[in-house]
Amino acid sequence: MPKQSSAVTNDVAFGFLPTDKKGRIFSFSDLILVQVVVGLSAFGLLTGAYTGSMLGSTESLAATLFGNAFPMFLIAPIILFFARYGIDTFIGFRSSLGYKGAQAFFFVFLVLTLGYIAIALFMAGEALVELAVWLNMPSFFTSPGTGTPFFSIFLFAITFLITVRGPAAIKKFNLFAVPAFILFLVGLIAIIVFGQHIPALKSLLPAEPFETNSRSLAIALEINIGLGFSWLPYLGQYSRLAKNEKHAFKAGFYSYGVIVSLASIVAALSTLIAGSLAPASWMMPIAGPYAGLIGLLLLTVANVGAAIFLMYSQAVSFKTLFPKKTWLFSMGTTIPTVFLLLSATFYNAFGSFIAVISFIMASLGGIIIADYFFVKKQKISLRHLYDTEGAYTYWKGVNPSALVAITVSILVYWGLYNPLTFNSSTLFLYMSAGIPTYFAALISYYVSAKYIFKYEVDQVSSSIVLNTNEPATTLISKGEI
Repeated sequence: MPKQSSAVTNDVAFGFLPTDKKGRIFSFSDLILVQVVVGLSAFGLLTGAYTGSMLGSTESLAATLFGNAFPMFLIAPIILFFARYGIDTFIGFRSSLGYKGAQAFFFVFLVLTLGYIAIALFMAGEALVELAVWLNMPSFFTSPGTGTPFFSIFLFAITFLITVRGPAAIKKFNLFAVPAFILFLVGLIAIIVFGQHIPALKSLLPAEPFETNSRSLAIALEINIGLGFSWLPYLGQYSRLAKNEKHAFKAGFYSYGVIVSLASIVAALSTLIAGSLAPASWMMPIAGPYAGLIGLLLLTVANVGAAIFLMYSQAVSFKTLFPKKTWLFSMGTTIPTVFLLLSATFYNAFGSFIAVISFIMASLGGIIIADYFFVKKQKISLRHLYDTEGAYTYWKGVNPSALVAITVSILVYWGLYNPLTFNSSTLFLYMSAGIPTYFAALISYYVSAKYIFKYEVDQVSSSIVLNTNEPATTLISKGEI
């Protein structure tokens, strides 16, 4: 077996099986470094950029900090679940969604990941167009309409070829990608702080505000809330490797709720200074031609690194759920990204995309928190999480209480705000949509699980849900997993 195939197989098995004590190798600092790689790339930058295009500096700071941190505060407790049991996201969510419900959630994750890969690569493509202009290349490469899709698809091919080779190739590339983004961000901060830009920020006006300031604030806040909730599927991927629950919780919150917020703030201020949503167009106006050129190269490498991370994460998750599929087939599930790179349509609709994600992840976040902490009261059967005909079958593999909560969430979110048309109710201007949706899902799930469907597994006194402290290796050796 080729080395990369063997490494992928190990990762699939490692992702599927519960982590034993030997596998819990990540300290607090390890978790911070691993988890910020994706959040600090295109998504944090673009969220901040949209905020800075709608709001002034003071309001941008408020919307970014609250919008990212508060949703993470609401969903971060679920990190304790994954850290305690050493299980991955799509295994752990079986307890609240059912076995087939968790599989359906994977396809939501797949759509989210395809969108994130496209955003990272399109931003990198924009950076290469700016480089092409600097190099005085032919108009095909310097025109945003042709050059950006061309470079984006070219970078997709490079990303695919690196990722398909497995963990060893990815590790080598990330030796450049991770430092590249850190240098990019630190350099941008230094230029803003020491380059006489700070005094001018209070007088700068946003480039694309809505008709009223309250509407701009509400929509900018919702985009940031969407980013905060969007980390839900990723919370189980690394916290399961934490040495203890305390480190896992703190690292998850600081990574996605605090550090990503700082990157978004830098992006918002850069947008105000440069007057442009596109991070690739910030470099020259803010940093000058030569430092700007270095910034464009770093931005490109960093976003390709993020795309590789996301592509591998999706392919491994797919093969974990469908182990009979080949690695190449699993990698092929990322190919639809190319259709999102053919034009700027999807990239320019990032605000709507992240708001729809806000609705989906806020709903699921409320369901999962309600299930683990309030319905099952942190008593989960590891054995039944792996027995697909076990206690978490519910109704034909789907938990009806989750369906009830999702239905209520649809009514609440879309009644408050339509992210596709930007139409909203008056209440949206005062309370956003994602956060009320989270609480609507949490409450409706709790009521449904405890008082309507009342499955035995949701009754804490049931012997089925008695917590087990047996290590994963013991359960495996007994044939219970």
